[in-house]
Amino acid sequence: MKIYLEIIGGPLDGQTYSFRESTTIGREGQSEITVNLDNFISRRHAKIIVEEPDCYLEDLNSTNGSFLGEERVNGKIRLNNGQHFKVGRTVMEIRWETD
Repeated sequence: MKIYLEIIGGPLDGQTYSFRESTTIGREGQSEITVNLDNFISRRHAKIIVEEPDCYLEDLNSTNGSFLGEERVNGKIRLNNGQHFKVGRTVMEIRWETD
C-alpha cells in the first residue's frame, strides 16, 4: 500500500509526500512530515496510521487540534481515500493505492 499526502492549503501548498508505514506530522524535524511554517501545528501534532487496507488519522493531543471538516478528531478516526483533513491551519489530502 502506497500513501500520498498532499498539502492543498497552507504555507507548503503543493508539497506532496509518499510513504508506506505509519507517519507523524509535526513542526519539529523528528516528525516524518515536517510542516514548520505553520505555527498552529504542534511539534508532534498528528499521526497517519496505516492498517491495511485502511488509513487512520490520530491527533497526538495537539494544542490546536486536527479536523475532518468542522469536527475535531479525538482518538483515531478512519480516513476515506481522497479525503481532506486539517492540522493546524494546513489542509491536506490523503490518497492511497494498493500494491
